[in-house]
Amino acid sequence: MGGVGLMPYGWWGRLLEVDLSTKDVKVVKIDRSVMRKYIGGRGLAVKILWDRLGQKWEEIDPLGPDNILLILTGPLTGYYPGGRVCVSGKSPQSNGVVGSTVGGEFGVELKCAGYDGIIVSGVAEKPAYLWIKDEEVEVKDASHIWGQGARETLRTLTKELREEMSQERPLRGICKAPSILYIGPAG
Repeated sequence: MGGVGLMPYGWWGRLLEVDLSTKDVKVVKIDRSVMRKYIGGRGLAVKILWDRLGQKWEEIDPLGPDNILLILTGPLTGYYPGGRVCVSGKSPQSNGVVGSTVGGEFGVELKCAGYDGIIVSGVAEKPAYLWIKDEEVEVKDASHIWGQGARETLRTLTKELREEMSQERPLRGICKAPSILYIGPAG
């Protein structure tokens, strides 16, 4: 994909599924009729959560490896002013569905890479981050940034990823900052 070709009706019909426990990454196809029926990140999140966790909802520990974290875009992501991403999962506070939206370039970059969202499951053995560059998707070691605050982590990753981007295309790492989705201290 990688931004090449057409994205009919605002959807690629492709989600990344990442298992942090095994570092397995695969592409899951979603039928466009499902995308149309559950328009946007929140609607699709409810559908995926129900399909994957619905029958065992009460037994799922919200902070355990069986819960899933969804990072989903909608059909307007990438079109002005559509730059939102919905982050959803099972809430440890309410035991219900939690969903929050964030702005920025991440959703647009995810769409440009050819994906409508990410399904994250499992627990990484050691600190990790997800690297997405078009069809190249990898769970990478983040031990060297573990314990840093959010801003320092952002600075460190931005510097590293710009250097990596510059190796392939020298001006890209200078002119274009990587799009990073992150949170501050949690827990």
